[in-house]
Amino acid sequence: MKTKKFLALLLAAAMTIGLVACGGDDADKETGKDSTNVEQPSDSGDVTPDTPDTPDTPDTPVVTPVDASIDFEDGLFGFVGVNGKVVGGIGNPTFSVEDYAGSKALKATADGKTISVGFQVDALLGDKVADVKTVELSIGIESPTSDFYACSGNLYGTYGEKNDKNAAPWSVYLETANPKTVTYTVPEGSAFGATNNFVVTLEVDNAKTDGVGNTNLYIDNVVFKDASGNKIEADTSAMYLVEDTGLDPNLFVLNNVTDLGIATSAAGWSQAGITLTEEQKALLVPGSVIEIEYSCSAPVWIVAVGSDANPNPMGNWLRGIEQTGFITNGYVSADGTKIQYTYEQLAEFFGADWGQYVDQFQIEGKEAWEVYSVKVGTKSNFATLGSVTDLGIATSAAGWSQAGITLTEEQKALLVPGSVIEIEYSCSAPVWIVAVGSDANPNPMGNWLRGIEQTGFITNGSVNADGSVIQYTYEQLEEFFGADWGQYVDQFQIEGKEAWEVYSVKVGKPVVQAHNVTDLGIATSAAGWSQAGIVLTEDQKALLAPGCVVTIEYACVEPIWIVAVGSDANPNPMGNWLRGVDQNTFIPDGAVYADGTKIQFTYDQLAVYFGENFGQYVDQFQCEGKEAWEVYSVKVGMAE
Repeated sequence: MKTKKFLALLLAAAMTIGLVACGGDDADKETGKDSTNVEQPSDSGDVTPDTPDTPDTPDTPVVTPVDASIDFEDGLFGFVGVNGKVVGGIGNPTFSVEDYAGSKALKATADGKTISVGFQVDALLGDKVADVKTVELSIGIESPTSDFYACSGNLYGTYGEKNDKNAAPWSVYLETANPKTVTYTVPEGSAFGATNNFVVTLEVDNAKTDGVGNTNLYIDNVVFKDASGNKIEADTSAMYLVEDTGLDPNLFVLNNVTDLGIATSAAGWSQAGITLTEEQKALLVPGSVIEIEYSCSAPVWIVAVGSDANPNPMGNWLRGIEQTGFITNGYVSADGTKIQYTYEQLAEFFGADWGQYVDQFQIEGKEAWEVYSVKVGTKSNFATLGSVTDLGIATSAAGWSQAGITLTEEQKALLVPGSVIEIEYSCSAPVWIVAVGSDANPNPMGNWLRGIEQTGFITNGSVNADGSVIQYTYEQLEEFFGADWGQYVDQFQIEGKEAWEVYSVKVGKPVVQAHNVTDLGIATSAAGWSQAGIVLTEDQKALLAPGCVVTIEYACVEPIWIVAVGSDANPNPMGNWLRGVDQNTFIPDGAVYADGTKIQFTYDQLAVYFGENFGQYVDQFQCEGKEAWEVYSVKVGMAE
């Protein structure tokens, strides 16, 4: 029980009783109430109303103190974190415990984007987690100016191994009902379990819309209740589980990884590292990738130090960075904690065959830095997929047996050049696809085709690190199914050497790793079918060259696209107002990130709509979507 809140409520109740006793004309004038039915003092003046000891205050309702699972009075909030998977446009709010509405509450301070607060329910509730049937909590809002602006959002529960979500709306539309108690009910047949979250989002912020700034969100008095309405105790010392999928759209998935054992730190423009062993030097060959996990205000780079006994023709102290602007050409992770350099990127600074000359690896950065690991591996062809569609194949069979589905026309339409088929499975060896055709539309290569070389039955697909997922590109399968095989296939079946089980088969487009990324400075919003953007500078236009990729970070219920606007002075032969989307379906062919917050377009994808060499004609980049949308950034980088 919150003692401070309870005492405040008792005092308010006592003052309310005092106000009722006061009565009189003045009270009626202040409240604006009709005094017809109010008993008045007599004209004789014999009755003198009591004078309260304290000034009059507005009536305050008596609220029963809450016996909460989490009341934040202990100041702990390690069990909350940013859940970025329930809705698009999620930012990175900061959390703190502050005084609010007479007690301690969790405060989420926005960073310009949508607020999402995830509660790690399995860690909080332990073996009682599946007993939760309702969640009650108090939600309050506060604009930067302290003026009241209505806000709304959703309460989400995530369930099962795949964290399937269920949403219920909340809103605070009245200043007199701020904060407000809201309730979320667990759907029938669902239960919280391992890795699941209860999530509170603030998605409609009228203060932000009116240009005042971002609203802060307050959460208090969280009560997890079982089927009988009893409170479930929570362990507030629990910690939020940050999901590590091992995949980052900006990074390569690496195989055969070796940790070089570099864990050190230094001041800005200082170097620290290790002398490499002969075994470590042998890893530095064409095709290798060096990955550095670090902490610094800007990406760090490698300094290659040689020896007099085996001098590098380019020099024995070489920075792996262009030394005019000190902008790295490596691949930086989405959260800015890792950078990868390919052997070929470093060859620009260290020379061809530099691996045979390097004696020491040192790290350097513009500001004080710390490095936690430096690893060397080889690139896997395993890709981070966007625009994913689940084909609904979940089945199993004995070794050398097949099982699958007949594809719909919509599913067949996904099987086009550039697409990737991803199979999540369990088997002692990777599984493969069998493409079955129909007599009505026969494949020239045959109507029953194994997507594998049938001498050793070794797949040419890419397998992830733990052997639970395999990917096949459309082009890899062409070897076995023929060119344009997507137009002939009628059924997808799975097969393996041993007994196997498949949990999902998905079709998507790969997200391309980009380096030398430049932010175009587009941060804007508009209604559905409206456009907004910027006039490009000459330097920005020069970035739109073959091999580039354009990545848009956005919030919208559906993916958005680019509109390229030209000028009369330099008209595009295809037109001066061009939508970068198929205008029959309005489904962008870019790769949509798994969390629905980014979409990436390659130069070649955009060239379909804007024409070859469109970069020389475009004058403006605008964004557009079917529904109201907001864009946080548009970046251009180069694919490998």
